[in-house]
Amino acid sequence: YICFKQLFIREKPVNSAQQAEQEQDTRLRLIEAASEIFIEQGYQAAKIRDIVTRARANLAAINYYFGGKEGLYAAVIQHNADLAIADFAQLAASVEEHPPEVRLKEYLQVFLKRLLHDSVQSRMSKLIARESIEPTAAFGVVMDKFIFPAHRTLGDIIRAIVGKDVSEETVRRSSMSVIGQCLYYQNARRVVQQIDPDFRYSPEDIERLADHIIAFSLGGLRLLARPRTS
Repeated sequence: YICFKQLFIREKPVNSAQQAEQEQDTRLRLIEAASEIFIEQGYQAAKIRDIVTRARANLAAINYYFGGKEGLYAAVIQHNADLAIADFAQLAASVEEHPPEVRLKEYLQVFLKRLLHDSVQSRMSKLIARESIEPTAAFGVVMDKFIFPAHRTLGDIIRAIVGKDVSEETVRRSSMSVIGQCLYYQNARRVVQQIDPDFRYSPEDIERLADHIIAFSLGGLRLLARPRTS
């Protein structure tokens, strides 16, 4: 028994820079096409034939590069998580450069753009939404690669605002409260557009939304930071 992958490997030229570049291009096209189809249809409903057609690749390419559909999905999660987390890594690195209120604004602006813009940058949030509805074996990877790092960054910002005397539980719940405000605008788009028809999800609308959530959240966080009197 000889698998197709082994046959392809034997035929592949050694030390060919052009071949390596072509393979990298094909692999990226497959990841890009699969990202779109997994978002549109979900993991279970997505068809390999549709992915390779959109990627302009042959049917054997999925097994050759990824070992199958599950491996392709894992590569999609990894690729989009790396793109999405890069901005949050920069925010985490700026801890000493800006006051926490400014960092919260920067965080929410990045998060909302990643969440609500109809662009490549929003794909990770859409994949997470799919995972929430239809969990796969990659759910743990989604948590480790994106959700936990993003929450840690936000938690550090909130801790700097509320101070060291506030409990860790309060910081965690505050983080989820801030994120929850953002997720409503993703998960209830049709409702939002009925209640607030002037909100069009344009870059300007998202910028104003970020300002509102920042002001609203800072009001609550500053209240939590006040010493409690008996």
